[in-house]
Amino acid sequence: MNKDLLSICCLGFNHSAFIKDNLESILNINYKNIEVIVVDDGSSDNSIEVLNTIKKTYPLSLKIINQKNTGNIGLNFNNAIKEATGELITFISLDDVFHSKVMLQQLNELNNQPNLAFIASSKALSINDSGYVDETRPGELLLSKIKNPQIDDLIHLEFEQIGAFYLQGSIFRRSIIDSIYGFDNDMTGDDIVLRIKLFNYLKCHPEWSFQIINQNNVFYRLHENNIHKNSARQIKIVTEVWERYWPNQEAPELLINWVCGYIKGASFEQIIRLFTANKKSTELLNNIRIQAAIKKSIRNEFISSITKFIYSRKKVNEFKRVITLFSFIKFSYNKNKEKNTNTIHFTKY
Repeated sequence: MNKDLLSICCLGFNHSAFIKDNLESILNINYKNIEVIVVDDGSSDNSIEVLNTIKKTYPLSLKIINQKNTGNIGLNFNNAIKEATGELITFISLDDVFHSKVMLQQLNELNNQPNLAFIASSKALSINDSGYVDETRPGELLLSKIKNPQIDDLIHLEFEQIGAFYLQGSIFRRSIIDSIYGFDNDMTGDDIVLRIKLFNYLKCHPEWSFQIINQNNVFYRLHENNIHKNSARQIKIVTEVWERYWPNQEAPELLINWVCGYIKGASFEQIIRLFTANKKSTELLNNIRIQAAIKKSIRNEFISSITKFIYSRKKVNEFKRVITLFSFIKFSYNKNKEKNTNTIHFTKY
């Protein structure tokens, strides 16, 4: 491994509109010892063309891995890790961007303190498609409320709150990532799995320390295709992690809340798929709150099917809506475009 070299592992899928922002945020770290590895997971847009064009003049080492779509984030990041040669490593999706100044501060800390296993942040700001910061979201994670957090605190947050911090923007020692064998290819989840493995490793190796800062090291982009908006997938991730790492624990309350919330808007077929995903998802059927939510959902679906015959409204895109009356009378209207109240671009931070 190359000393002081930071390997940045980027993963993209149909992120062509955001690639330039991401790669420029890397340049703005102003740390010369960087290599960039991009895995494009079979994008159907022009991501590869954009990447190849940028590579021609990009001043840092930029390796592009163009592969068929797997949909397996952990596997894709592992493919990037195989190509990484740095002593330090970080991960990011191509639609997100780094807070460049904070990344440089983290790098300096890691280079000055060889016993630091990783640096992460208890804060993550959100940006819109145009890169403007959503100031209505303070970005403070629950981790920020814990003074001098210990490894057990981080493990507790993974189980009870389903996440301690964002993987994006956190910087890790490559040797430790290798020691825990990176991401688990057989798991749907990626970031939560890597963090749990990391925390369990550090609990057995007290010679390593870590640092949590309260400055956001990443700007997380919110848009229509964010993977976290797939609620069924998120629930499946948590049940898989619950089964592997806490099989004898009761389901965390947050997971029960997620499931009940999902059931409200799900069809009967979607509910069946949710509870047959794995052993732990089936066990959720024993929960009284979930049972009540299912009964209410089935009753509401019957009423809804009658209501939809009379009236239904469908979202075509961000602004256009189509209304259908009695299943055959259709008309559309355009929703007024909301004025953008976000005024600070992420590059101003």
